[in-house]
Amino acid sequence: MKKLLVASLLCTASLAQAHDLWVTAPATLSPSETLKADLSYSHDFPYPDEIPADRLHIFEPLHITSPDGTRKDLVQQGKNYQYVSESQLTKGSYVLTANYRPTFWSEFADDKWAQGDLTKNPTAVACQQAQMFGKSIVVVDGGENLEAISRPIGQELEIVPLANPNSAKVGKLFPVRILFQGKPLADEIVTATADTIALMDEEATHDHREPQIFSGKTDKEGKVNIIPLVEGFWKVKVKHKTPFANQKQCHENSLSATLAMQIGTKRVDISKPHAHD
Repeated sequence: MKKLLVASLLCTASLAQAHDLWVTAPATLSPSETLKADLSYSHDFPYPDEIPADRLHIFEPLHITSPDGTRKDLVQQGKNYQYVSESQLTKGSYVLTANYRPTFWSEFADDKWAQGDLTKNPTAVACQQAQMFGKSIVVVDGGENLEAISRPIGQELEIVPLANPNSAKVGKLFPVRILFQGKPLADEIVTATADTIALMDEEATHDHREPQIFSGKTDKEGKVNIIPLVEGFWKVKVKHKTPFANQKQCHENSLSATLAMQIGTKRVDISKPHAHD
């Protein structure tokens, strides 16, 4: 009975913490342009939110991995989720990544949340150690490099595209592999939505009930074929949970990862004001 109660509370906790992390960036770039990208953290896809001051320490800067595997930080400029490259990028395929550091969150009986584990919040009814990861691919000057695009970059939970996202088309299968701690993750559910769909039911999106237009399960090699049915800015997502080693400290590890990609030409203009609770 106690185990069932904890499981129920943790399910509620997951819903209450319904923020996602994704990378908003151009799919293609000319060598004369400076890369601009957003570390998007919000429950209101596709709109990013200003990151609250008490959570800024959780986020690493946006990273960029070059075709040769070299990784460096982008420069934060503008709002606290906005980043730019130090210099213009040369021809090739680049991987942009966002990381939300392992962070304890405790939920109380009144549905309020606080950072910290059960040792810090002894009256809490549930605890998660949350981690989030985001990824996007930018191809500069037509320099498609599938080896660079499909190379794992070492996120704890990672979505690895097995084709160039720029080549993804409506009605055509787009393969990805899910890795957990560097190994294929089998029998895990992968979902996806697009901005053009999320805004068809804004009330649901605002209410943590974001419409999904794809759901599939990985095979024994961690692979699943995404089936894009509409044009738009897509967010592919996977979640994975494991029991926390010390149950007196916290109940579970909760990890999520996203891959953002543009399919077709349609896209919601996120510069326009939107309703937001």
